[in-house]
Parts: sequence; C-alpha cells; structure tokens
Amino acid sequence: MGISKNIDLTAQDRRRIEGRGWLYRQPEAIRTAVLEACVLIELGSGESAMHLGGEDGGLYGLIEGWLDVLISPGAMEPALVHVATTGWWFGDSALLTRSPKRGAHVARTPCRIAHLPAEAAERMAREGLDIWRSIAFISVGVIDHAFAAVAANRCPHPLERARLTLRILLGAGLPFAAGAPLDPPVLPISQAEFAEIANLSRNAAGDALRDLAQQGMIRLGYREIEVLDRRALGLA
Repeated sequence: MGISKNIDLTAQDRRRIEGRGWLYRQPEAIRTAVLEACVLIELGSGESAMHLGGEDGGLYGLIEGWLDVLISPGAMEPALVHVATTGWWFGDSALLTRSPKRGAHVARTPCRIAHLPAEAAERMAREGLDIWRSIAFISVGVIDHAFAAVAANRCPHPLERARLTLRILLGAGLPFAAGAPLDPPVLPISQAEFAEIANLSRNAAGDALRDLAQQGMIRLGYREIEVLDRRALGLA
C-alpha cells in the first residue's frame, strides 16, 4: 500500500474525482463531505492499493492513473477482470460489512487515490448524512459491471465479444462508470491482457481486435488500445 500523506486533496484532485464515476452522481452534501474527509494516497507502478483478504478499512477512489482489478474466488489463482481509471471506487463491500477484501487493486501506472477512512464515513452517518446508502450504490455498480462481463463472456462470437468487452472497459451503460469528459480514449492494456479479460484465446482476441482496427473503430499500439470511433462501438 502506498503511504497516506494525511494531506487534503488538491483542487485538481477534487475536480477529477468528482467529475467521473460514483461521486459525480451523488448529492452535493455527500460530495462535499467525502471530498473534505479524503486524504491522498500515491502508488507507484506495481504497488497494491488493496490486497485480497485484507481487513484495512475505508473507501478508495482512483483520481488519476490505472489500476488492475483482480479477483480470486475460492482456490482459484488471481485473475485480471478489469483495468480501472479515474472515478473507480472500491473497498465498499468490506466497509459496509466489516469483512475481508474480495479483490486486489494493483497500480498499473503511477496512481493518485483518494482514501475515505472508515471512521470518517461513520462520523458522516452520525451527523445525519445518508452515507451508507450512497456507498451501497458503489456495490450496485460493481454488481452491474460483473453481470455485464458475464453476459459478454457468454457471447459465442469473438468479434462481438471483443466489442462488448471494450465497451465494458470504458464503462458504457454501467452506473457510475462513465459519462463525463474524463472518459479515457486509450486503454493501456496488451492484446494478451485483453484476451484474459474477454475470456478469449489470444489468437481469437487478436483476430477480433485487428478486425475492429481495420473497420476504423480502434487503433492497436504497443500495450495499448485507442478508441477512434466511439459511436461505431456503441458508445455515446
């Protein structure tokens, strides 16, 4: 875990974290209270913001950078299921239930993260803010994200599955995931990593991505996928 500096977020940090994702959709009183209570955490590439099974408390919101989201149900090896960027919040389930963490979040790039300590959330509740209901909406968004990923992985056609997976990675149609000017045009993932997330073989994923590139929807670079035509992918 990166070191919490116990300092307030900068004005730019605040604009970014409330400009996309869960906080963007919350009432002004909740937004203000959360931003006032958050402290900054900085991670270097490869550092973990959250460990599987960890019990450290609080809520985390990604201000800047990219995080690998990994899960390990039961005895399974950790699997990459998402690559998250600005506006992605996590730690909600453990905070709400006081149970061990269900996922790991590892910095793919240097990251700035807003940390809302558990005691700060409890204080907001005592002061009459409906903070627990607001935080529960993060969990709802994660469930919707998981259902969308399961539905995409059931698609038997690699090209359509690749298209759906790109849309999910960019947050299309998912609560608190997208819909603001900060939506990213470039995903910093390799074709092999995309194949893992889409549950496709590397050959099938590569063929599908090249097909989408030939259609002018995306550009394939070194360990990155750039979206060129959002509408053709079904994005707003």
